[in-house]
Amino acid sequence: MAKTKISVTVESSLVRDCDRLSRGSSRSEIVEKALAAWLRERRRRRLEEEIEKYYSSMSASEREEDARWADLAGRAPRDVWK
Repeated sequence: MAKTKISVTVESSLVRDCDRLSRGSSRSEIVEKALAAWLRERRRRRLEEEIEKYYSSMSASEREEDARWADLAGRAPRDVWK
């Protein structure tokens, strides 16, 4: 995968702590992993917000139907593994 060089400014103590705990990883690897983790977390939160928005917008009858489907899905594995 192609890499892009960037320049960042961070607190000295943060860099010292990262260097001390890096266990052979370069600063670039640490920053890349941190950015990837940050993006995953942002995507996870966004998905949770979308799900919450969806369920909040459901009508009472849609919530009832969803509850029935959830109950059916919860019972199916028990019935299969008896």
